[in-house]
Amino acid sequence: MRILHISKKYPDAIGGDAIVVYNLELHQARDGHDVTILTSKSREVIQKPNVIQFGIPDVAAHIDAITMKRIVSLVWFPFTTFRILSAIKPDIIHTHSAELGFLVSFLAKIFHIPVIQTCHGICFNDKSVSPVKRVLEAFLLKYGLFTYITTVDKCSLEDFSRQGIRDVRYIPNGVDVASFSGKSIHCMHPMKFLSVGRLEHQKGFDVLIDAAMSLKQVTDDFQVNIIGDGSQRDGLARQISRCSLEDTVHLLGSVPKEELVQQYICSDAFILPSRWEGLPLTLLEAWAAGLPVIVTNVGGLPELCKDMENAIVLNPGDPNTLCHAMRFFIEHWDIAERLGSEGNRVARTLYSWESVSNQYQAVYRQIILHKRG
Repeated sequence: MRILHISKKYPDAIGGDAIVVYNLELHQARDGHDVTILTSKSREVIQKPNVIQFGIPDVAAHIDAITMKRIVSLVWFPFTTFRILSAIKPDIIHTHSAELGFLVSFLAKIFHIPVIQTCHGICFNDKSVSPVKRVLEAFLLKYGLFTYITTVDKCSLEDFSRQGIRDVRYIPNGVDVASFSGKSIHCMHPMKFLSVGRLEHQKGFDVLIDAAMSLKQVTDDFQVNIIGDGSQRDGLARQISRCSLEDTVHLLGSVPKEELVQQYICSDAFILPSRWEGLPLTLLEAWAAGLPVIVTNVGGLPELCKDMENAIVLNPGDPNTLCHAMRFFIEHWDIAERLGSEGNRVARTLYSWESVSNQYQAVYRQIILHKRG
């Protein structure tokens, strides 16, 4: 089977879509499929024979933003895609971006190639997002010529239905649990909190910094490491400076995969302060490393995370409750360890990449057989 994945990012550009595409490619290639990747042009992207980049070169942190470079790249995208479809003639196209999927779906119709669009998180159901962005996303997903849409957030199925978007299936993200093994018990002096993600408003790192400022008034016995890059990096750095947290909160930027794994292994707890999400890979990675987690009740997180069973679950955008949760972990390490162990069990039993890849390949085969029939 010839499979073409299209995504805005690919490793080493940081992003959940990049990690998903990489792992699907890995397992699909092992199963004997011919896999090609089409992604944005960036110096962070690994150079490989099967990875094709399009558009104007840009840093990965800007790819999610609406800039002139991004607009020109989107105009350029259909021409590159037409050439690729003519050359490799894929059996299936798997897109991981609403705007790229919408554009390619019309070209794919010309070539009679089915398209699957995976939503790694939606915002059309979130009233805290600008109405323009919500309407645009819903339009792209509803009127794109997709054979199927998949979502990593099981709770979002009803939201798709309310928008009149049909043929949506739930397939979760996965995690390579073996890569995150080797965690040892730490002394917690200071306790090391880790947070990973794009430095954007969605991820709520400003809330985390405010929570750290409040916690600092009670104890010095903690550190916060934030891994990732994005358009808010400078603003977050200024916020850290204003709060006099330079020795406590550290912006580590984007890091290679090996270093990221080590950061998980060497940390004591994980914080996901997002304002909205789908099913973030970072949660599964933290659980794979056995970390207790603090998350917000957004997107698909309430489906996985049960308060005081395998996580502490908070409302988004509230630094005070986040501060109290961080302090709770510091003062009740025995409970934190129990939550981390239960999260690790969930990751190991339900979210392997082999299982996720098999689910997608079953959908591919069903579509291709239906097409031939």
